[in-house]
Amino acid sequence: MAAKNADDAAERRWNGHVGVTAQELGSQALYLLGPQDLSGAALAKAEALGSDALIAQIEASGLQGRGGAGFPAHIKWKAVRGEQDPTRYVVLNADEGEPGTFKDREVLLRRPDLVVEGLAIAARAIGAREIYLYLRGEFELPWLRVEQAITQFQTNAGCHDLHFHLHAGHGAYICGEETALLEALEGKRGMPRLKPPFPTQVGLWGKPTLIHNVETIACIPSIVHRGGEWFRGLGRTEAGSKLYCISGHVVQPGTYELPLGVCLDELVEAAGGYVGELKAFSPGGASSGFLPADQRKLPLDYGHLAKAGSMLGSAGVVVLNQSVDMRTAALEQLRFFADESCGQCAPCRIGTRFLKEAVERRIQQSLGSEALEQVAEAAWQMNEG
Repeated sequence: MAAKNADDAAERRWNGHVGVTAQELGSQALYLLGPQDLSGAALAKAEALGSDALIAQIEASGLQGRGGAGFPAHIKWKAVRGEQDPTRYVVLNADEGEPGTFKDREVLLRRPDLVVEGLAIAARAIGAREIYLYLRGEFELPWLRVEQAITQFQTNAGCHDLHFHLHAGHGAYICGEETALLEALEGKRGMPRLKPPFPTQVGLWGKPTLIHNVETIACIPSIVHRGGEWFRGLGRTEAGSKLYCISGHVVQPGTYELPLGVCLDELVEAAGGYVGELKAFSPGGASSGFLPADQRKLPLDYGHLAKAGSMLGSAGVVVLNQSVDMRTAALEQLRFFADESCGQCAPCRIGTRFLKEAVERRIQQSLGSEALEQVAEAAWQMNEG
């Protein structure tokens, strides 16, 4: 019996759930290990509320985009609904490609019901009938889970006037950028558009479009059921709970739903502890860079990380211990961005390759601080555009 309990505990940790399930049910918006609910109850409640009251609840929740930018969700909803054009679209960005990030895959696998119903609620709120889901091409099993959920949900909820369209991505990292994703959906090469106009004004096929990440959309049903203030209260330093995916030198890598604003030590505790002594960590995927060990108590939220010169991004936390050569770790990230640059803008096209080659030279030739100064100057110029 003891062995079985230990196995069950390990399984809960691996799947991002630690503790007594009954006690935690009210403290999580997504609850990845919970049973699916494809009854359409949240959609029915949202329809009864009406668009104005529904968007007011989203505003009260303080929900920010969970894909990286942290933009307030209700502002997008209001913007699309306020457009004169009656043809509007809802688009799901499930093209998860940031190194160290795998939370969207877990949501699609375990709780596709939340995603499908969240999309339906969003469509009702902004007056859309067409819903497009752009999934990473490698997401074969998540695709099947979502497809099954759509069929069952439409049958149970009776919302056959809403049309769901599944689209498989083709592997380009840049298509995770919302306007490049729209280009790909339209059958073009996935390249970012100039903004403004923003997708809320001129989006898919030139129509007002609401685009959200998987985690953002999946939060909607629980907000409808329990209210915006409840969701806001789940956070510590900012609103809501948050899916953190953690990998690297920890005992139990996985996806964990915790209050937004926990520090690294708390997240690692949920993941079973450190393996070795902490040296550095990446708080938000490869785009966020690395922070030193003395930042382990920094709240992992949008505001505190921005002030520290980093970002929460996709909350793909990668933990590195003292065995890691930071030059090699930085080089691996630079190789990724050099390979994945779409080539449209010169600072990225030229800069990523220059940085990669500069760091390679420093490692191979044991160059001094002058080489680092060149790297810092190039990075600054890229940031300035």
